[in-house]
Amino acid sequence: MNTGKLIKKYILVTFFVVMMAVSQTLCMKADIGLCACWDSVSLNVWQITGLKAGTFSIIGNFICILIQILMLRKDFHPIRLLQIPVAIIFGVVVNFVYYQVLLFDLHSYLVRVLFWAVSYLGLAVFIGGLNLLGAVQIPVESTYYTASSKFGIDFAKLHITCDALLIITSLTLSLVFGLSFKVREGTIGGMLVLGPLTKWCMGWEKKFIHE
Repeated sequence: MNTGKLIKKYILVTFFVVMMAVSQTLCMKADIGLCACWDSVSLNVWQITGLKAGTFSIIGNFICILIQILMLRKDFHPIRLLQIPVAIIFGVVVNFVYYQVLLFDLHSYLVRVLFWAVSYLGLAVFIGGLNLLGAVQIPVESTYYTASSKFGIDFAKLHITCDALLIITSLTLSLVFGLSFKVREGTIGGMLVLGPLTKWCMGWEKKFIHE
């Protein structure tokens, strides 16, 4: 791949990561349940400690990268270090949009559902685009793939297990500290629609995006 195409590819990667973060904040603002169970916990932590959700995401993703290094050791390819700027960009955008831009209240449940729907459509489009580019993965997803390949664990089962643990963690934090629940009807709906919707989006995005 020539330099020009490589630059365009990573500009596109940056755009997709930024828009994924913006899409995620819409779901956070809707507050009817997050499918990204990681973010459910991050909002609980914010309620308890004041640590912003995007900052928690950056820390968590850095831990995921460290886990990959420990699992792969000398087989950890330097290209994987691109996950570091991805994690930082995602977290910074989440913090900016959620805490500086989306400052208004959503009083109507219908409007909350609309925010939720737009969020998942955006996530499907931009996750699909990032997958098609094949340049870099979100650290948490890369960690799942690495563990699955390294230890022969079924990827889907590993993903579901980790999601379940995060859901339990979020529910426990909400109950113990008397917080608003971040795992709700939107969580179930999101888990059902995100995969098929992403697959559908990737189907038509292939016409415009090439690795």
